[in-house]
Amino acid sequence: MPEKKRVAVLFGGHSSEYGVSLQSAASVLEEIDRERFVPISIGISRQGDWYLYEGPIQAIREDAWQRGVGCAPVAFSPSRGGPALLSLEDGTPRGIAVDAAFPVLHGKNGEDGTVQGLFELAGIPVIGCGTLASALCMDKDRAHRLAACAGVDTPASVVFTTRITP
Repeated sequence: MPEKKRVAVLFGGHSSEYGVSLQSAASVLEEIDRERFVPISIGISRQGDWYLYEGPIQAIREDAWQRGVGCAPVAFSPSRGGPALLSLEDGTPRGIAVDAAFPVLHGKNGEDGTVQGLFELAGIPVIGCGTLASALCMDKDRAHRLAACAGVDTPASVVFTTRITP
């Protein structure tokens, strides 16, 4: 039997869609095939802090995942020379191997290409869209322009910007 793949499942995030991400990630973690995959839950707080979360899935759903046990600071290293995930528990870095990343993040700092770029630097395959597709899809104006250039019928649109004067 082949070795199980270790999949980092990211949830939460510094985004207005934080709560949506918690619900989506809880569903992913409940349904992932544990015969084939070892999920590694990575929670990102509303402030943008990253944690290895090893508590119950229900606490993610209830946004109580940071309050209990099983929550230690982590960071991803963009270096391809070693384990990409570094647990910073007790102040001593411990490497954790990751075979793939599944960013179940919504909105800015999650599905806009930023997280995907980090994994691309580290050489970790991303489940879902890559860096360019993610960034482009978050910029609706550019996405519509590109689709129109490819001959796809798109509705007329306009972009409004706010200018702040001193």
